[in-house]
Formats: sequence, C-alpha cells, structure tokens
Amino acid sequence: MPGTDRNPINAALATFLESPVMIIVGSCDDGLLPQVARAAGAVVDRATGRIDLIVSGWQWPQTIANVGRNGRLAVTFARPADYVSYQLKGRAAIIPASATHRQRAQRYIEAMTKTFAGLGLDRAIAASWLVDLEPQVLRLAVETIFVQTPGEKAGSILEPSR
Repeated sequence: MPGTDRNPINAALATFLESPVMIIVGSCDDGLLPQVARAAGAVVDRATGRIDLIVSGWQWPQTIANVGRNGRLAVTFARPADYVSYQLKGRAAIIPASATHRQRAQRYIEAMTKTFAGLGLDRAIAASWLVDLEPQVLRLAVETIFVQTPGEKAGSILEPSR
C-alpha cells in the first residue's frame, strides 16, 4: 500500500491514517526510556508524505520534550473495528498548531468518540484518550512503514511500490 521512494505514503494509506483510527505515539528520552502518548488526529501531506500529529501538550509533555531533544518517533495507527494497523517510524520536529490542526483534532475526537461508542465503549472511558488541550504538532518525516495488522505479515516492512 505504499507510495514512491521519496514519498512512502500513497493515497490509500494517507486516507487510512487520517480516518478514525487509534493513534499511539511512541518516543524515548536520551536514555532510551520509552514514553507512550496518544495523538488527537493526523494530517498527511500527500505531496511529501510528512504527517502532522496533533498531540496534547497538557497531557503529553514528556513526549513533546522527547521529540524536542532527539526527534525519534514511532507512531502506530490501528483501526479499532478490525485492528488493521501500521507503524510508521522516522524523525519528527515540533511545529505550532494551526487553525487547520485544531479543526482536525476536533473532527477526529468527534469521529473517534462515535467509533468507540459504536463498538460499545462508554464515552467517559474514551474521553481520557481523546484530548486536544494545548495542542502541539509533531511533524513526522517517515523513514519506514511496518505492517502491524495481526497475521502472517505483522512486523514486515511495507515496501514502496514502483
């Protein structure tokens, strides 16, 4: 499902990444101590393959600090209905959240709340996962994409199409 050598994300994958999927953000400090956070939406630049992840600076300050120090980032996108999943790894930088990012976060939170409710999850439980307070944006330059959907291809690298 990948794009080109320069842009590893094709249209189908970009649509998936921007859909109502769980977005788990993994970073580490300089001692490689892991930190897990959740993003409140993603915006894919379809021309470059960069992904902007909207993260609550209020809820996930350690993740923001880690990216600011070393730029390492691994992000897993998983559809809750069937666990179709991809993990993207690369280098990230922190950029200011724009009005577009804030709007995307609001739409994402609404869509995920509805998605989780449709799967029988109480809205109050999901609310703690869907936070956009003090939004920060982690702009990820994707280097590698892994298939993480359970099954025989789990853990394999998604090769760019030629």
